[in-house]
Order: sequence, then C-alpha cells, then structure tokens
Amino acid sequence: MCSREEPMKAIELYINYDKCSADVARELGYPDRKSLVSWYKADLEEQETGVLWEGCSRYSKYSLEEKTTAVEHYLEHGCNLSRTVRALGYPSRDTLRAWCDELAPGTRRKRAVYSTLKSRKERL
Repeated sequence: MCSREEPMKAIELYINYDKCSADVARELGYPDRKSLVSWYKADLEEQETGVLWEGCSRYSKYSLEEKTTAVEHYLEHGCNLSRTVRALGYPSRDTLRAWCDELAPGTRRKRAVYSTLKSRKERL
C-alpha cells in the first residue's frame, strides 16, 4: 500500500502536464496510465462528495470466511496444500500457504532443507 502523498503528487503533475500520463510516468517512474486516471477520478469524486478515498489500498478477492474455511480444510485433511486447492477449487497453493501462515502460524508443514553439503553427507 502506498502513502497518500504519492498519488496526490502524481495527480498534481497530471493536471500540470495537461493530463498527459506519459509525462507523469516518465518523471516519477510510476504509475501506469490506468492507475493514474483511476487516482484522478477518485480525487475528483472526493472533491465532489467530501468522502476520502483510500488511495492505493488493495481489496481481497476472498472473504475472511473463505480464507478460514480453506485453512480449516487444510488442517483437517492432512495438511496438503495441493489436495486442499483441488478439493475447494480455490486459491493457488502460494495463496493458501500465505493464508496458513497468517491465520494459523506454525501449523503448516515445512520441508526440511539441508543447506550445507556436510549435513547431507552426515545424513547418508
């Protein structure tokens, strides 16, 4: 999530540069055209309604209930990421892994990684 100052600076330049998003992106290094236009429209709406906009906040595609259901299924059915994703039809393994770390820290199975050659030889 970016600070509120970043979009406001980009919007000011967008207005100063006669609404040329390419010039703004060239000077600041961000944002892309669609983001800049979106920020500009949100700023106009804020000025009209007086309701502050969140700026760069991201919304979650899944509700907390869906996340909890997926993590509970994972824990109750053998702690297998692939099997849980296949059974529920969502999310990806990486996303489920992040949810498990967020909602049930320390419960996810982790592979043992041997970082040194010496430890591998000891194992053999």
